Amino acid sequence: MTNKEFMEKVSTKTSFEMEDVKVLSAVLTEVVLDQIVDGNSVAIQGFGVFEPREKARRKMYNPTSKSFIVVPSKTTLGYKMSAALKDRLNME
Repeated sequence: MTNKEFMEKVSTKTSFEMEDVKVLSAVLTEVVLDQIVDGNSVAIQGFGVFEPREKARRKMYNPTSKSFIVVPSKTTLGYKMSAALKDRLNME
């Protein structure tokens, strides 16, 4: 599903104008990203939790040069789906 298709579905289900849905989508994305960048987790009920996770610095072996390199620590995004979503995905 593309972003446009997503917004069309939201517009149809809510009876909001497409322009309003675009603004809502942009604001929602901005708020979630700002919180994650600030180091906070974001929980969306019925969907899951997004949280920043710190990956530790580590050594990796480069087989081409036959040497070890140090990969610096970095922040990644973690996601844990909610139990409601997990149940819905596994319905038979």
